[in-house]
Amino acid sequence: MKVTLSHHAKKRITKRFKIGNQTPEAWASQMLSKAIYCGIGPDDNGKDARMYSHRGATFMLALDVDVVKTVIPPNKSSINRFRHKVTKFITEEFAKMSEQIKQEVVRIDKFRDELEEEIGYLEDRLYHARSLSTKLAFQARINAVRMRIDELPAESHELRRELTRAARGVAAHV
Repeated sequence: MKVTLSHHAKKRITKRFKIGNQTPEAWASQMLSKAIYCGIGPDDNGKDARMYSHRGATFMLALDVDVVKTVIPPNKSSINRFRHKVTKFITEEFAKMSEQIKQEVVRIDKFRDELEEEIGYLEDRLYHARSLSTKLAFQARINAVRMRIDELPAESHELRRELTRAARGVAAHV
């Protein structure tokens, strides 16, 4: 994002942030290139401004032009509250996801049991069948059900792997 800095923003950047030998423009450009849009909110004067944030720094930009009006440093207590809320949200969502995956694995296990019952029923019908076409039809259905049973462990395993991947993501943020 190509932006210009107001005089006030330049003063605030040099006063509030450790930018080293960088110019305020270079520092702001670097930070804004990685910043996340946070919405529209009031600036210090009560006027609406576009808010972008990166590493706790909040950039307030004018609504109609790409001019940085001011830059606000991170507030340690609000960052801790925010981190707590984010951590709580992530862990709650992970718990929901974990429960859904567990229910899906249980559903797959029940489905496998139903398919095993179906195979038993079909084998009994195959044993009592007289015509060749009926026997072939039962045998084909038995083979199809067995193939489906063979696929179920892979589905269950993939769900568990998805849970593991999500747990790694949660661990990275928490």
